[in-house]
Amino acid sequence: MKFFKKSNCIIFNSLIYFIIAYYIVAFSSNLFIILLAKIVGFDATIQFNGFRLSGQKWTDSNIILLYFFGNLFSLMLALLFQRIYRIQRKYRNRTNILFLWIYIIAISWFLGEVIVGVVFKTGISAALIAFHVPYFLRLLIAVLSILALVYFGYKTQKNVRVSANLYFTQLLSHNVKPFLINQILIPAVIGLVIIVLFKLPNIGQYHYVDILTLSTMALIIGGLFIKAGSAKSITFISKNKKLQGYECTSSLPLTLGLIICLIILKLLLP
Repeated sequence: MKFFKKSNCIIFNSLIYFIIAYYIVAFSSNLFIILLAKIVGFDATIQFNGFRLSGQKWTDSNIILLYFFGNLFSLMLALLFQRIYRIQRKYRNRTNILFLWIYIIAISWFLGEVIVGVVFKTGISAALIAFHVPYFLRLLIAVLSILALVYFGYKTQKNVRVSANLYFTQLLSHNVKPFLINQILIPAVIGLVIIVLFKLPNIGQYHYVDILTLSTMALIIGGLFIKAGSAKSITFISKNKKLQGYECTSSLPLTLGLIICLIILKLLLP
């Protein structure tokens, strides 16, 4: 599927992989917590917007297991896909955008749980309460998490700039900001709107904690633009011959498949 403007194509490709990456992170993280919950005797069921646990008394040990070690899964996922992306980024494969988004979303998911949890006493913050960590320390950890997200965004800027090798032979310094906007900012904004729409009509099922957690991605995206105006130009050398030329194309079957899968999951899951 071809687009008149390359910028539109970049936005569209990144948007599709953003939505896929979000549901990979969300469902895999929730399924891991469900697995832990079943091990300790909970009745656990997956839902489209999250999961539900019942049939077992909540104890400090259960809270620590599920909401501390359970939420560490998203951190491990982020580290894994950061490594995969760093290995694969020299190759001109569109799936590299997926690996990049999984890393960005997963690290935002983990640290966002810490930030939002301080207010709602959920996630890792609930585990810290079970550890009897005082509020001022939990608040300090949340502030450090905010700074960490901005820092990770700044450090991720190079990885995002390298992803321009899918579309260009060279990314000039004055084109860095426009590319970051097309590759990350606009797809994230549109993607968040789509995800929110798919969460309807049960968007408040978890008191909007999931939406607020995902919204902390704004911090890492903000960090991407730190010193972006002074970033150096990059000249790319292709490491494979699978993609001929640099014409921007998008996969219609992948797009249709994503829409169909989301509709099916929405209909099957409560």
